[in-house]
Amino acid sequence: MKNKIFSGLILLLAINFPQLFAADNPANTGLSFLKFGAGSRAVGMGEAYVAAANDASASYWNPAGLVNLSGTELLFTHNRWFQDITNEFAAVGFRARKNAFGVSFMSNTIGGIERRVIASAEPLDILTAHDIMFGLSYARGLGENLSLGTTVKYLYQKIYIESASGVAIDFGLQYQTPAQGLKTGLVFQNFGFISKLLEESTKLPQTIRLGLAYQLPFQILNGEFLIATDWMKILDSTSHLNFGMEYNFVKYFAVRFGYQTGYEDKGIQGGFGVGFNRYRLDYAFVPFSSDLGNSHRISVGIGF
Repeated sequence: MKNKIFSGLILLLAINFPQLFAADNPANTGLSFLKFGAGSRAVGMGEAYVAAANDASASYWNPAGLVNLSGTELLFTHNRWFQDITNEFAAVGFRARKNAFGVSFMSNTIGGIERRVIASAEPLDILTAHDIMFGLSYARGLGENLSLGTTVKYLYQKIYIESASGVAIDFGLQYQTPAQGLKTGLVFQNFGFISKLLEESTKLPQTIRLGLAYQLPFQILNGEFLIATDWMKILDSTSHLNFGMEYNFVKYFAVRFGYQTGYEDKGIQGGFGVGFNRYRLDYAFVPFSSDLGNSHRISVGIGF
């Protein structure tokens, strides 16, 4: 039964594959903060994380990955972007037999927006825009190899005195293939709606991600090596290929590298992680071109 479910979803994606490349305009969607990613580990791996997700950030990347939790995990991430943009993410995930649950929160703040009603040298005011996402996730393992999960999100945005709200849903799966160490994942993200902001309609960045992750079945210098790749498509917008790798040395220190295709202002990124007992600190660095600056992302994870 589980193989039929997995095969059916892959077939559905394959049938619609040509249509998914029909458009290439990133301006067609709003709420860009939903595309920023969550957690430093995933970002350091080039956001190739759909099949590899196994921590609390799975509530963002692929809720089916919450089944991989061994206990309860708290995750906090601070992301300092360019142009006075800050992004915060917090999540908790826990396992209960074959079931897993998660709660997540993401906020995005853009400062320094100048308000004018006529052309003038000085603005009337300096505004701040806020975006918020609150999510509830559920996942369940079906046998030893297949897990399914979903995240329901409440969305809210506010600019000056205008605001809008909405609801979106993610649905994902992870499947351990018969090949040792090879896992695949599929997720549909941000399918829902949001109300108009003043008189402007906003289209959610509906996204499909399909990925592979391969954990080498042998150690290299006493360390584990993970390779991952994702294909992701924002409907009515762009598609990208993401590549990532992680070398985890005796589970205390990890080095990560990633590369993303199809972006004008970014490509290479990387990071590292250190862990001790139930605590983990992760860092990701994403350089941007066109004088935009760089992104520094720091995550703290606590296991129970």
